[in-house]
Amino acid sequence: MSKINFDDYNFEVISVETTGSYLLTLNKNSLTFDKSIAEALGYTSHVKPLLDRENKVFAIQACKANSLKSVSFSKPASQQKGSIKMQYGAIRNILRSLMGDQWKENTRYQLKGDLISDKKAMIFELEKFEELLPFRAIKNA
Repeated sequence: MSKINFDDYNFEVISVETTGSYLLTLNKNSLTFDKSIAEALGYTSHVKPLLDRENKVFAIQACKANSLKSVSFSKPASQQKGSIKMQYGAIRNILRSLMGDQWKENTRYQLKGDLISDKKAMIFELEKFEELLPFRAIKNA
């Protein structure tokens, strides 16, 4: 039997809820927002997708469900178990076309967000991205 005493250690609980970074992944057919973004925006049910074409910045801003041009976003905190996937081709296509030759069609991109808390918004600078592994084609068996 071990003589190790649990109380001799200064343990802290490791949080598995967030990554510490606000991450957006632009996939081939969708956008995936890390759960930490939902948390930072107060688990808002709806957001407005925003675009600054000149500065190549994409943003989402928390809003009410009945706001003009709002889209569904998060479930309440107790129900939002993981990341949030948006399958709005229009948003994805605009972001990809805005970046032109900088982005390859079959590649995924990850962007770190910056929280603008007084505006309840998260912004993503499109030119500051990390290229992820390309999509894998699914072969029929």
